[in-house]
Amino acid sequence: MFARLGSTEQDAGVLRTTGRARRRVPRRGGLTLIETSLLVSIVGIVLAVSVPTFWRELRTSKVDEASELLEELAARVDAYYVADHGGQTACLPSAAGPAPAETHAAATEVDFVDDELVPGQATWAALGFDPGRPVRYRYEFVPYRDGCGVRPPEGETLYTLRSTGDLDEDGRLSTFERSATLGPDGAPRPTGVLRVRDRVE
Repeated sequence: MFARLGSTEQDAGVLRTTGRARRRVPRRGGLTLIETSLLVSIVGIVLAVSVPTFWRELRTSKVDEASELLEELAARVDAYYVADHGGQTACLPSAAGPAPAETHAAATEVDFVDDELVPGQATWAALGFDPGRPVRYRYEFVPYRDGCGVRPPEGETLYTLRSTGDLDEDGRLSTFERSATLGPDGAPRPTGVLRVRDRVE
């Protein structure tokens, strides 16, 4: 009997203890001040690293247009120069551009080949140069002279290609230039690297 009563008291004690364990105060939802501070710090670090990189990449992508299209245009001029034009070779079309006539901060759709209002449209059509995408820069072609049998003296520039743009519309232009001379084999060859002035204004 005593054992049984003791057992009941022990059972009651277990129940009382278990009951206390179940009466814990539930945790409120949300973050503590320390957790919030830590989260804000992490977000701040991520932004400090990523935002400048994003803007740099954005500027670079805008600048890449000029160098890519000048390279394409140079390849088209070189092919035109060495091609046979009705039995004549070493030909260059007339000067063209700057096209489009105006600079724009935002990329603008321009049809170099079909739009007769584009300065030098006949030359762009002869070269088959049409970016096929909106452009931010104006493009210009400056030959030593136009016509066939064009062979400038050694060291003289055969042609110059120029691209200018005003990405932030402050009146100051970024300028990219690529030029070529004649190589020993009589074919155009680039004179050095792409020349750039005020790359990002």
